[in-house]
Amino acid sequence: MRNFFLFFLLLGVSSCSKHFVATQYSFQEENIKPGSAVDTRLSTIIKPYKDSLDKEMNIVLAISDTILTKSVPESDLGNLMCDLVLKKSKDYSEQKVDFTFLNNGGIRLPNLPKGNITLGKVIELMPFENLIDIMQVNGKTLDTLFNYMASKGGWQVSGARYKIKDGKSMDVQIQGIPLNLNATYTIAVSDYLAQGGDNCNMLSYLPKSILSKSLRDAIIDGLKEMNLKGEHIKSIIDGRVQMVK
Repeated sequence: MRNFFLFFLLLGVSSCSKHFVATQYSFQEENIKPGSAVDTRLSTIIKPYKDSLDKEMNIVLAISDTILTKSVPESDLGNLMCDLVLKKSKDYSEQKVDFTFLNNGGIRLPNLPKGNITLGKVIELMPFENLIDIMQVNGKTLDTLFNYMASKGGWQVSGARYKIKDGKSMDVQIQGIPLNLNATYTIAVSDYLAQGGDNCNMLSYLPKSILSKSLRDAIIDGLKEMNLKGEHIKSIIDGRVQMVK
């Protein structure tokens, strides 16, 4: 009987508890304007973290003898990035990778400066966490891919060469050999493009081996290796992508 009484007592108490629901809210926007007073207390709190981050971002990865610029159909900046990604993809995967490519939208800076190339600048260049995918692709699919790249004005490549005429690709070569529609090739590409990003739908259905390394990792590691060898970055335009009439 006592437990029965306690049950109804608790039921009554719980039914009497109030539940509050917000019916309106308000806020006041406070914009930081040029010349605004510095919050010294907040600056003091942030300073150790800012100093640590600035120190890391200012680490010099390599030295460039010239300004490297993004352009189409071929650019020295795009060539450098693709060359580094191709080289490091082979190292990471321990496979024979035939070529790599990079969409122009994936290059997020118009240029890299002459002189010191810092970690912070490379992060600005490649701010995304796109991992490298290794894929087996047949020649017919690659023919479609190169035609698509040509229709976009030319994308950056390494391990391959092609010409563009009237918005279509021609004279495609992989590792110096004409593209064979019946052959299978190994490519390294960002997971974004491998999944069909930027309308690369011809790749989306293919099996993928995803590496634990990103495109940015490949560029950073490649630049560090150059620096350790005492090599400087030099502008390389070798006609790997050409517009023809």
